[in-house]
Amino acid sequence: MNGEVINKNTTITTLEIANMLEMKHYKILEKLEGTKDGKTKGVIETLTHHDFVVSDYFIPSTYKDDSGKENKCYKVTRMGCEFLANKFTGEKGIVFTALYVKRFHDMEQALKKSRQAIPEKESLEHYGIVEKPDSGKWFNKNNWKLKIICDRFKWTRKFLYHKILVELSDLHNLELVEKLYTVAYGHKPEYKLNLLDYSEELAETATRYVNYLLIEE
Repeated sequence: MNGEVINKNTTITTLEIANMLEMKHYKILEKLEGTKDGKTKGVIETLTHHDFVVSDYFIPSTYKDDSGKENKCYKVTRMGCEFLANKFTGEKGIVFTALYVKRFHDMEQALKKSRQAIPEKESLEHYGIVEKPDSGKWFNKNNWKLKIICDRFKWTRKFLYHKILVELSDLHNLELVEKLYTVAYGHKPEYKLNLLDYSEELAETATRYVNYLLIEE
């Protein structure tokens, strides 16, 4: 896993950028998307118009505020930060550049340190790591089973997911698989059960457990 791959997969959010610049988050979004009145064109529209791959710079995402409401934000790559830094002049631009460069450096050092602690070849082979996981594949395939199990035992989905995670933790090193995932994609999985689409070994264990619950009387 070379430095180029780590750089490409490592991002910070527009929320972090707003904090670095001491600006309101919506102001950063206006830089990217333009103003709602259409008077100011956004960076993303311009990149799209000139056939640039926008996701090389800015990746749509969401976050939840204190009330639990889901709001828009963007994940920003190092190239995206370089792009934004050129939009701010004077002291603000200098400070932002210094902060994002240090932020990416710290993240990359943490990823390299994590990678060095992992017996990569053996781990990848043992856990059947999928290079490009199909997000939601395991749940789409097994959702009908999960519904039957919840109905039968009067469990909530949350409780059933907890049971699956306990079973996986008993039989596998989930912490190690999560580290492998983080090294590969530059961030932790949003939910631990997302690892089922990343590791064939975990997916097989989860399927066996769900099948056992399905036939248990």
